Amino acid sequence: MGLDMFSIKTRWWDIRIAAVITVLSLFLLAGSAGAYPPPAMLKIDGNEQTSGIGDNCWKEENQTSYLCADTFSINTPAEPLLTRSPFIAHLRLPLQEPPEELDFSAIRVTDDDALNEAVNDFRAWRYGLQGMEIQVPLERESDINLSLPPGLYVLKVFVKWKEKGDVSYGFLVQVYDPEAKITNKASSGEKAAGFGFFMAITTLFSVVIIRRNRRKK
Repeated sequence: MGLDMFSIKTRWWDIRIAAVITVLSLFLLAGSAGAYPPPAMLKIDGNEQTSGIGDNCWKEENQTSYLCADTFSINTPAEPLLTRSPFIAHLRLPLQEPPEELDFSAIRVTDDDALNEAVNDFRAWRYGLQGMEIQVPLERESDINLSLPPGLYVLKVFVKWKEKGDVSYGFLVQVYDPEAKITNKASSGEKAAGFGFFMAITTLFSVVIIRRNRRKK
């Protein structure tokens, strides 16, 4: 009896989650592109990648409150930039004004750390993964010297602007053995049109959208 009740509750919870996903997906797809923070860009060896967008609190023009979303994941493009170590990663943030806070970390991952298969050219990774923190200047654009062992890496970038809010960006980089032959595919920047749909799908991981007053420092 107890197991049956547990199964019923579990199915009811799944139904409610599915309903929330459907409603929020429609809301996100119908909303304007300005409802999200604009993505950042990363260039390595002449190849450019458009970031995924994770947790964020963002204020639109002429608004006094923030629109916040918790994705409970690190979101990146599905296809990594390919390179050998050491390499230089050129980070370009979307706003002209420099941020007041910028945290950059390189996190080595495997397929076991992924929460899903690629969805519309983006992928979600388990939240809370630890990596190597790297000092990056508080500037819109910067060159970051990286020396990483061969492997697959999520580059997580947390940025906060005084007037606009904060956002967690994610990039994906594959570091090969120095002797390996590398052929990068087309820039993932060409795939950015699918980002709105990806943001809708990330509601599967309990996206919570709320409006709240301006964050206190």
